[in-house]
Amino acid sequence: MIAPAKPSSGSAAVFSRTPAEPVSFHRPIIPSFQTDTPAPAHELGDASVAIRAEIEFVRIAYGDLLNGTVASTGAAIAFAVAVNIEHPSQTLWTWLAVMVGFAGYRLLLARGYANTGPTAEAAAYWGKRYAVATTLTGLGWGASTWIFPLLAPQSALGVIHVLLLAGLVTGSARTLLPLRCGSIAYLIVVLLPLAARFLANANFVGVTAGVAVVLFAWYLISATLQSHETLTTALTMGFEREAMARKLESENKIREAREAELSEARERAESANRAKGEFLATISHEIRTPMNGVLGMLRVVRETPLSEDQCNYLKTASDSAESLLLLLNDVLDFSKIEAGRLEIESGPFPPAKIASAVTDLLLTRARDKGLQFDLILNENLPGVVISDASRVRQILVNLIGNAIKFTERGRIELNVSCAERNGSRAVLHFTVTDTGIGINSNALGRLFKPFTQAEASMTRKYGGTGLGLAISMRLAQAMGGALQVQSTANRGSVFRLILPCKLPGESDVHNFESRPPFLAPTLCGRVLVVEDDSVNQQVIDLFLKKLHITPKFAPDGEVAVATALDQPFDLVLMDCQLPGIDGLEATRRIRQKLDGKPLKIIALTANVSTQVRTACLTAGMDDFLTKPIRFELLANILQRHLPQR
Repeated sequence: MIAPAKPSSGSAAVFSRTPAEPVSFHRPIIPSFQTDTPAPAHELGDASVAIRAEIEFVRIAYGDLLNGTVASTGAAIAFAVAVNIEHPSQTLWTWLAVMVGFAGYRLLLARGYANTGPTAEAAAYWGKRYAVATTLTGLGWGASTWIFPLLAPQSALGVIHVLLLAGLVTGSARTLLPLRCGSIAYLIVVLLPLAARFLANANFVGVTAGVAVVLFAWYLISATLQSHETLTTALTMGFEREAMARKLESENKIREAREAELSEARERAESANRAKGEFLATISHEIRTPMNGVLGMLRVVRETPLSEDQCNYLKTASDSAESLLLLLNDVLDFSKIEAGRLEIESGPFPPAKIASAVTDLLLTRARDKGLQFDLILNENLPGVVISDASRVRQILVNLIGNAIKFTERGRIELNVSCAERNGSRAVLHFTVTDTGIGINSNALGRLFKPFTQAEASMTRKYGGTGLGLAISMRLAQAMGGALQVQSTANRGSVFRLILPCKLPGESDVHNFESRPPFLAPTLCGRVLVVEDDSVNQQVIDLFLKKLHITPKFAPDGEVAVATALDQPFDLVLMDCQLPGIDGLEATRRIRQKLDGKPLKIIALTANVSTQVRTACLTAGMDDFLTKPIRFELLANILQRHLPQR
């Protein structure tokens, strides 16, 4: 018998079609079937659903072969013994011997199949042999209706004979179900001889019985075909589910592998970003430290008696140092933009003064190339607006610097106007116009991309990193504005910074305009400067002496801790990167040893990142000053923490 169960990976063949023939079914929800010896799933995993179903049919049939053979042989022996009691004959035993031979042949088939692999070719071979064996057994039972004339109405053995044949064909409808052709052949060779035997009587009872047998055979054949289709559907659905499960498992493995690759790539990218950040911080420190010395010494020399030529030379050196510092700031700003850490400050400033300062800064460079440089300030320009003055200055320096670089003759103009204005808001336009080489329409689309210039050859001819415009665009967007460009090749370009700004109240404007000019204060206090670079020590010493402070110096963190604990100081200027222990650790140790005693510690660092600022304040520092050190900024910070004389 066939036991309902989950379909296994083993399979059997259907002999009414080739292995490649598609299966036709209506997909009813029917349980699958399993026998005692399923084939391993991995052996048939790549086979088509139709081939797997054919292999499974043969496997199911051979799984029931032993039970069917024992039942059929037992019935034949019982029938022969019963007939022999009333009608002993040699023919009876000959027939029984033939039936037992057929049974032995079926058992040999079962043993041979057990040693065969579950392939489509082997299944087709063993299926055909199984069909032949069952058909021969059916022929033996069908022939018995002619060999033994036991069908007379008065014969009890005749009734038993008919019932036995009916039971055999009914049972075979289930055991032979997987092999459709073999099942139908068995029904025909058993029932048609019986029907012919009834019809041969040529009387009403015989004809009626013969017709009933034919109808019974037709019903069993129809039921077999329908059941076989249902079984086919169930097996096919089971194999399709298995195939889908394998596909999903494979896709899950691929997805997991891709997720692992993405995770690894993300970790590599994060590691690369960290390495880049550390590299930029190191480069920033290494460049800003000597730049502090260059700018500081230039500032000191500028305040000594000089001839006119010396003043011009000194101004050229100062402008070059400022340009180098601007390039460094561009690189660091781009790193901040990529990391999403760009900081925009907001404060009052006069736009006319910013424009004039940028013009004064770059005027000499324009005149050196023989260019006319004009500044136009419109009458409707507000006196004071609120935005980030340093970022506006940075954008204007980039735009005007590019205009000077790419203009060989003609003029450059900076026009500052107010396009919109209401009670609390104004929209400023900073328009830079030049008569330079211009930009063709194909290059405008990539103009604001990082490390990109209009043409690759321009980098070789004019130099530059290609970062200025990209950073300017990001800065303008971060302030709520935009950067526009109009250009024609060989006819010049127009760059316009559109900047929405808040307008301060009247009291704010008055306070801003009434600010006195910067005057170096006269401070008093004991100051310890922790700095390992001798040039920077000289610069800071000169700056502090201008504030009437004579500092004491410590070259590293260990000496700084010992000195701060040994002598009383009012303030410590602490460099963050020091030999031995760094400035952060030195600050922590000083705070721990002083145990709450007041001491102002100001960070001196060439690293301008927010993380370093936060780390300094967390370590116990009171304020933050970046290199290169500006005298005015140093004076302002010291004014907040030291008393004046």
